[in-house]
Amino acid sequence: MKNLNNQINSKITDPSLRARMTKMIFCKGHELKYKLFVIIVACVFTLSSCYPEYKLAKSYIDSNPDNSIMILPIDYLFKTNQKTNNLGDTTGLSEWEMDSVLMANSLFLKDISDSVFLEIFINSLIIEFEKLGFSVYTENYIDSFLFFQSPAIIFNIAQLELEEHTFEFEDSELIRGTEYFKKLQLNAITINSWIEISTLNAEEEGRKLFFADETIADIVDGYFGENLFTGDVKYNYRIVEIDEEIIYRYCELLGRRYAGYTYDFLMNEYIQQNFPSNKKLRFYMHYNRANKTLDPTEEDRFEIIKE
Repeated sequence: MKNLNNQINSKITDPSLRARMTKMIFCKGHELKYKLFVIIVACVFTLSSCYPEYKLAKSYIDSNPDNSIMILPIDYLFKTNQKTNNLGDTTGLSEWEMDSVLMANSLFLKDISDSVFLEIFINSLIIEFEKLGFSVYTENYIDSFLFFQSPAIIFNIAQLELEEHTFEFEDSELIRGTEYFKKLQLNAITINSWIEISTLNAEEEGRKLFFADETIADIVDGYFGENLFTGDVKYNYRIVEIDEEIIYRYCELLGRRYAGYTYDFLMNEYIQQNFPSNKKLRFYMHYNRANKTLDPTEEDRFEIIKE
């Protein structure tokens, strides 16, 4: 889904492992349908950039829109440990006691600092918004922000949740007509985000609530090997484990990503408002600021859960 190789290379010294990183799992894999969509649409846009969605998106980017945005933060994270199998006898524990036991037995959640996580996330948002051309304001400037005449957007971080759980890794290979399988249970963290985006002084119906979730997990570097003398097949592997440092780094990446998703949302609103009435809107466009690329997407975006 998203490549984080550069963010963990400092933990991996084996060049051969780095070369195979693109095969490893950091987050939820693409569905086949999405892969086919991307291939087909990429081919279409390579052959022609005359589609109305592309032209309007390009027009929006070239106009350097004068947008101001206020980020409304939160004070704490929700943390949930889904690994309930190894807790022993929890009979008679209250809900509060159960939550305490789960937190104490977590690998990561008990050591993740809410303040550090949120500071990294919000600073990353601010930096990327500014690179995308936004004038960024925090809640300290709310009095002056309320009187802005230029397009003003409120980015309200409604809730962030960290879920600790296991992730099933599976590898397979066909050797001499026999297919071999190996499954491993890996540690994983899912970051769930609820973001509310609205324009200044918008009515209740003008507010939109978005959701996004991202998962990172341990990385497996493995292969099936056959003993030439006995014919036995064994799966040889090693695991590069996630830790608090990687989780914080991923949080910084999400700040950049979600600022980009917000820019995309405004760009696609512009596309919808200016789209030819005699044509059908087909693509949701995604702008990659770092690469200066503009592509249709199904997955690199917020999920709208309330309009």
